Formats: sequence, structure tokens, C-alpha cells
Amino acid sequence: MTLLDTQLQRFETLKAVLHYFYRDNACSGAHSRHSIKYHLVWIPKYRREVLVGKIPQRLKQILEGIAKTYELKIIAQEIMPDHVHVLVEASPKYSPSKIVQIFKGISSKMLREEFLPQLKPFIWKEGVLWARGYYVASVSDGATTEVVREYISTQKERPYKTPNDFEKLQASGYSQYKLFDLPEVRR
Repeated sequence: MTLLDTQLQRFETLKAVLHYFYRDNACSGAHSRHSIKYHLVWIPKYRREVLVGKIPQRLKQILEGIAKTYELKIIAQEIMPDHVHVLVEASPKYSPSKIVQIFKGISSKMLREEFLPQLKPFIWKEGVLWARGYYVASVSDGATTEVVREYISTQKERPYKTPNDFEKLQASGYSQYKLFDLPEVRR
């Protein structure tokens, strides 16, 4: 196998992996394709254990309703007595901070309206349920940061510059590589 063959195999594998994840796991907007997921965590004010009794189940329902209204998709959620975890898929029109603001703002208002007698002993100010901060991490379906970094950093090294060039290379016998035969990543 020549050096060119090795490079072509590496480039084709990277392209195939990224195409698989971006095509099959992406959502469509009017002018975009995206796969954006965030792991969000926030806590009640003073990290008090107020999310007990019927509140956790109701909070899950509220968060699902908010997600539907704002065209978000909750993939997973868990309500602990002193914090909330939500894994959410979003469109690019919402920043992570905006998503948290929406979830916390609406859920705080609704929970205080429905459970004020239960929450009142734990809430310092009547209008505040959640602490100001939050935790956010982006989540991937499998195209790791290293694979994407490698794919982007090798764009100019490719022997093909257009989709037609790539199709010609595939037709000439460079398409026999497995989808998940991942290349080594340079460090």
C-alpha cells in the first residue's frame, strides 16, 4: 500500500464516520442540519432538598411541556432532591444559557404556583426557587472531538477538493474501507 493509498484510506474513513453521524443523527431546520445536545444541571436556591414528594414528577411534566413548546427534545432527565439533570437536544437558535433560562424561569413560576405551601419554608424570597448558576456540557453521539479536529485540520491535504473528485476516487477503487475502521489520530 502506497503513502497515497494510506492517506486516501484515512481521509475516506474520516469522511465516512462524520457523514454517518451528521447525516443519520442530525435534525433539520429551514436552512441547517444540526445535532446539538447539552447536559444541563441546576440546583434549588441554597441547594435545599425541596424537590421531594410530588414535585419531581410534576417538574418532569413541566420540563417536557416547556421542551415541546420551544421545540426542544428531552432525551433524559432526572430530578434529585437537591438538583436537576436534563439531557436536551436543541436547535442552533437557542444558546445553552437561553435553554437554561427558559427551563428555570417557567418551571420556577409553575412550581411556586402549584406547591407554594410545601416550598415556602425553604424559599428565602418568594419569587426565587432556583440558584443563579448552572452546569452545561455539550454531548456527542460519537464523532469525538479528536475525530472532528483531525477531519478539519486535514481539509487542505486531501487529494480531492470537490464531491465529484471524491466520487471519482471511490469509483477507482478507494471505497473498500469499513465505516468504523477508525484511523489513528495525530497528537
